[in-house]
Amino acid sequence: MNVHSVEDCAVAECIHRLENYELDGAEVMRPRSFSVPVVNEPGKGSIVGEGILSFTGNLSEQNREDVQHAFLFASLVANKKFPYEYQGKEWYYQFLEVMTHAGWLPTSKYYNDMNISGNTVRMDQLVLEILGSVVAGLAVPGSASVLMLKVAGDAITALKKRETALTLYERNMLEHGVGGMAAGTCTEVNGEVTMALGTVRFIRKNTAKQVLFMDWDSREVKLYRGDSVFRKVPYIVEQTRDTIRAKLGLNAKTKIEDYDI
Repeated sequence: MNVHSVEDCAVAECIHRLENYELDGAEVMRPRSFSVPVVNEPGKGSIVGEGILSFTGNLSEQNREDVQHAFLFASLVANKKFPYEYQGKEWYYQFLEVMTHAGWLPTSKYYNDMNISGNTVRMDQLVLEILGSVVAGLAVPGSASVLMLKVAGDAITALKKRETALTLYERNMLEHGVGGMAAGTCTEVNGEVTMALGTVRFIRKNTAKQVLFMDWDSREVKLYRGDSVFRKVPYIVEQTRDTIRAKLGLNAKTKIEDYDI
């Protein structure tokens, strides 16, 4: 069996697995594409389920769409299979598995509990700190890593002024989420697309109706962190793209919102 035959078998297995995953959530639509005319300038942020994704300006429309679709698909599969807050670790590794089958290879991954000093914690600040540590370890030029983190920070900060997007995000988190949030930033360097992702999983002892931009009593929540870096494998993504679109169907209409940063 030659190399191409091996690759074809691997892609066929990925497609088979994607077709058999069950997704959580109501029927929704595909994410709308971005329009960023200036290379290496911050463009737009995107609410995708329980994630806040951001993109550097040099990323193509197709790459942005591929990131959104893969992230949403993997999140919905993990939500369906592991719907409880105490299943954070299982959720995280299921998410990684689905991303891999979608053509996004995790080049680094980490999951563990967190100990927070002080009496309060803010989720938006915490997830940015985690993402910052992930970006710092990326094998990309310094200017690219700085821009990636800036775009991510801008995307979260801009939510304060985007009432519709923030309301949607809180609804996704509290109605459809399973005790976690994520912040991701994506760029392209020398033709290779990389996404860094910081996640916070939590088990709450309260029934708070707001997640972002508020102080949480650290005694009322148990925290876990997940760090990931994904590299796009174009050959696999090109073969699995239509399968993911078909499986998502209209499954993202009420969970996605693009906004200016």
